[in-house]
Amino acid sequence: METAIITTTINVPHFLDGICKNMKKFHHDTNKNEVIVIADLKTPKEAASYCKKITKKYGFKIHFFDIDFQNKFFRKKYKKLYSLFPLNDAIRKLLGSIYLFDNLPSRLIFIDDDNYICDEKDFLKGHSITNKSKNLKIVSSKSKWPNLYKFFKERSDVPFYPRGYPWKHRNIGAKNFKIRYGAKKVIANCGYILGDPDIDASSRLFWPIETLKVKEKTHLALDKDNFFPLNDQNTSLAKEYIPLYFKPMAGGRNSDIWTSYLIEKISFNFNETASYGPSFLKQIRNKHDYWKDYELEKLHNIATDLFADILSKIKIKNKINKLDAFIELCESFISTLNQISKKNKVSKNEKTRHYQAISNKELTNRNFETIIYIRKYIVEYGIWLKEVQKIFKNKDVY
Repeated sequence: METAIITTTINVPHFLDGICKNMKKFHHDTNKNEVIVIADLKTPKEAASYCKKITKKYGFKIHFFDIDFQNKFFRKKYKKLYSLFPLNDAIRKLLGSIYLFDNLPSRLIFIDDDNYICDEKDFLKGHSITNKSKNLKIVSSKSKWPNLYKFFKERSDVPFYPRGYPWKHRNIGAKNFKIRYGAKKVIANCGYILGDPDIDASSRLFWPIETLKVKEKTHLALDKDNFFPLNDQNTSLAKEYIPLYFKPMAGGRNSDIWTSYLIEKISFNFNETASYGPSFLKQIRNKHDYWKDYELEKLHNIATDLFADILSKIKIKNKINKLDAFIELCESFISTLNQISKKNKVSKNEKTRHYQAISNKELTNRNFETIIYIRKYIVEYGIWLKEVQKIFKNKDVY
């Protein structure tokens, strides 16, 4: 298989008509490109028949996995992994990845059910860069956090940042860009989202951001040790990274962003990279309550600065096996968190402070919450990786 497109939905997946129509238009092989739809408890029964209708219309096989199938297949074959997936959560999208473990495609593409084809260009072609070595524009910044969203044309020219971008690097990461040309293997590509881009709730509450076009039409790849958020909508992963990709529930709403940073860290260790660029999709966003989203993102936003600091300082020794290197990365995270915990103490001699400032005790407690939050995410990720290690023990992947 060349490409597997994976999504989850609680609606009838009408967006698949545009996706499959586009693949048909550009003559992609119906035997080498498939779609996997992971249903949930709220998914209407009509979704299954709709998928059959689209398969018949365009010829691309759409696997529709309802809850009954999921319980029978995954509970029997991948019981430990399946236990990590609660009902009524978008994380169930990753069940599609697990289904592919026996026959990994060259790449998979994650899309959301509110992502729609928005132009006449070849959707799959943009992601065909994934799992290939290419000459690329390679981007870096002095902060090590280049804000690639600067290449979007926003309707009111308001500067904005992607969801999960570290707050301490905002206003800095957008400056001091450097672009060079070089050859790298691309292990992930995050496609452009026009219209309603992937930004955090704080940004949405501040201004109704709308992206009209992209100033840079080619793929932009990250230079070594430079990071940028890759979400799990309109994002592709290379074969070797499919089993490594997981979104721990402990990471909350922005779990996919932290995972992208870990994936990028591993790629740099093996002289590979992640890119940002075509393909294009338009997001017609499902209904959200931004204040609720803000509360869900709040602790993650606070914790991301520490997460980013730890990530940048870790040195991975294993340069032979990506899975083992990933396990080493998680173990280093836990070790570093333990060291920080020992140093995080309340000062006995706190000076008088302004009433709006944070006390040392409050700051210490918040730091503990942050450490616990990150630790739970890393521990859960470690469980995933250990299970993947067992599954692929005798397979020629790692």
